[in-house]
Amino acid sequence: MPSPNEPNGTLLIVDDKPQNLRLISDFLAEHGFDLMLTRSGAQALDRARLAIPDLVLLDVRMPEMDGFEVCRRLKRDPRTANVPVIFMTAVDDTAHKVEGFVLGAVDYITKPIQREELLARIQNHLQLHRLQRELVSKSQDLALKNAELEAYGHTIAHSLKTPLAAANRFLEILYKFKADNLSEEQRHLARQASEALALTGEVVDALLLLSTIAQQSVEAQPLDMGRLVGQALNQLTDLQTRTKATVQLPKTWPPASGYAPWVGELWVNLLSNALKYGGSPPKLELGGALDGSQVRFWVSDNGEPLSEQERTRVFLPFTRLHQERATGHGLGLTTVQRIVSKLGGTVWVDVPPGGGNRFGFTLPAAQGLTRK
Repeated sequence: MPSPNEPNGTLLIVDDKPQNLRLISDFLAEHGFDLMLTRSGAQALDRARLAIPDLVLLDVRMPEMDGFEVCRRLKRDPRTANVPVIFMTAVDDTAHKVEGFVLGAVDYITKPIQREELLARIQNHLQLHRLQRELVSKSQDLALKNAELEAYGHTIAHSLKTPLAAANRFLEILYKFKADNLSEEQRHLARQASEALALTGEVVDALLLLSTIAQQSVEAQPLDMGRLVGQALNQLTDLQTRTKATVQLPKTWPPASGYAPWVGELWVNLLSNALKYGGSPPKLELGGALDGSQVRFWVSDNGEPLSEQERTRVFLPFTRLHQERATGHGLGLTTVQRIVSKLGGTVWVDVPPGGGNRFGFTLPAAQGLTRK
C-alpha cells in the first residue's frame, strides 16, 4: 500500500457527461487519487500514452468511439496493455459484460454509481496490479540471478578442466615410469586418487553440460532415434559387459524431433542409470510410442522399485537414492530433466506392472506425423 505521503494512484476517468465526471472526480480526489479527466475516447488514448495511468475508469456508451473500442486500443498498445480497466455502464446485461471482459477489462460497475463501492473496487484492483508488477519484477530479478549463476558455474567448471587434466597426466606418468618403485599401499592410494579425479571430471562435465543447456538455443530436427540409442549403448559397452546386462530394443522407433547431441546424452544418462541400479543382472527394455503431438520414450529395468517419495525426488540435483550400489554425482537425471524441458517435453518415472522402474520422457513428434 502507498505511504500516507504518497497519492493512492493516478486514475484516468473517461465519460462524455460532465456531471458524471464531476461527481466521480470530486469524491476520488478527496481520497488522495491523482486524476486525469477526459470526455472522449480519442482524448483518453492520447492522455494514456502521454502519462500512463495506474487504472482507467471507462464509460461504455460514448459518441464517436465507445468504451469497448477504447479498451481494445489500450490493450493493443504495449505501453498501456497492462493498465487495469474498469467499465462504467448503465446496461446491466451479461452479454454486455462478457464482451468487456473478453477485451481485457478487469471489472464492471453499474450506473448509478455507488461511490463507496467504486472506491472499494478501485483500491482492490490497484493493489492487485501493484502485486502483479512486484511479482514480474521479482521474477525478472530471479531470472537474471539464475543466468548469472549459470554463467559463473560454467566458468568455474571450465576452469577446473585444466588442473584436472594435469593431475590425471601426473598419475599416468607415475604409473608408467615409477610403478615398480611404489609400495602396494602407495599404488592403492594412487588408484583411489585416479578414481576420485575421474568422478570429479564427470561432475565438471555434467555441470558444463547443464549450463550449456540453460544458455544455448538450438533448433529441433527429426531424430534418428535408433542411431542415437546405438551410439549410447556403444559408449556403455564396458558397463554393460561388467554388469552382464541384457537390453531389449523395439523393432522400430516412432519419429520425434529434438537436438541430436542432447538427446544422445539423455539416453547415455538413462541407460547408465538403469545399468547401475537395475537388477542382478540388469534386464533393460527400451520403447517408444506416439501419443498425439508428443512421443513417449522409456527405459524399464528390473531393479528394486522406487517408493512414491523417492520418485518425487529423483530428478532433483545431487540426489542419489542408492549410494551403496554405485558411485555417482547425482546430476545424471537432472541433466535428463533439463534437456527434455528445453526441448519441449516432460520427464516421468513409474513402476510398470511387472515391477522394477521405468524412466521416461516425451519429445515433440516429427512434424506431419502426429495423431489426433
